[in-house]
Amino acid sequence: MKRLKSFILLNIIIIVLTLSIVRCGTKDEHVIRIYGSTTIEPFMIKAVKEYGKSRKINFSVIPVGSRNGVDSLIDGKCDIAMSSMEISPDQIARAKKHGVSLKPFLLGYDVIIPIVHPLNSVSDISCDKLKEIYMGKITNWSALGGADTSIDVVERAPSSGTYFRWHHDIVPSENIPETFTVLESNSAVLAYVAGHTNSIGYISTVFLNPEVKPLKLNGIAITESDSLLAEYHLKRPLLLYVNEEKTGRETKTFLMFIIINEQGRKLLREAGFFSSFTLAPIYNAVEKMSKR
Repeated sequence: MKRLKSFILLNIIIIVLTLSIVRCGTKDEHVIRIYGSTTIEPFMIKAVKEYGKSRKINFSVIPVGSRNGVDSLIDGKCDIAMSSMEISPDQIARAKKHGVSLKPFLLGYDVIIPIVHPLNSVSDISCDKLKEIYMGKITNWSALGGADTSIDVVERAPSSGTYFRWHHDIVPSENIPETFTVLESNSAVLAYVAGHTNSIGYISTVFLNPEVKPLKLNGIAITESDSLLAEYHLKRPLLLYVNEEKTGRETKTFLMFIIINEQGRKLLREAGFFSSFTLAPIYNAVEKMSKR
């Protein structure tokens, strides 16, 4: 992870320095197309709105899922791919085949949290018990100290980055019973669990609201303190991918705004995500140099 941060930091500095030598008369792109993660989408919508206040630039933000977002970038259908999962080996191979140079930028970190209905008496669960639930071995809440009712298990679609991280850390995806309810987005899972007393699902903390109850995981309630992030089991990097050879000036400027600009980092935290590192001093120093 340290190497990833160093690599991405270098890329950001290159972007800033590149922007400092671009002629002021360069024409902006008509629209920046951003496809991908449903988890990142709410933040991105706020970010493009804020960015657009001072610039005449249009955006198209379409939440098609992390994997589909990267596929769209490879196919030339978008300018930025939002992903809550690292790119897969087959996508790397396909990008290479099509001559697409994919470059990642670390936006921040997201936390995935198991949720149940507020009337569920269970408040804490271990990773081992979660694994047994999602393997179909524990099927009744009574086994966890809850009511004597069957567990209604909610799953995400395989194209989801949330799905990928959950099954990377909790249980291999090939062990999932076909009887589980499969939903396409964080908001769909939240709505389902809010309306089904015996259900359990998992979402990004960004989507958490009082209609559901977050479970402590191995005794840790990440929603109560940011300081527990290092100890929390289910966290993942949020990545933005671009085609290095076809990244326009305005796209580079926008990336700089949301990744290292102080205002962009503030929006990220307000959205419920966790900052990876603070680059505001570097941004400010390079920005001053570029204006000389």
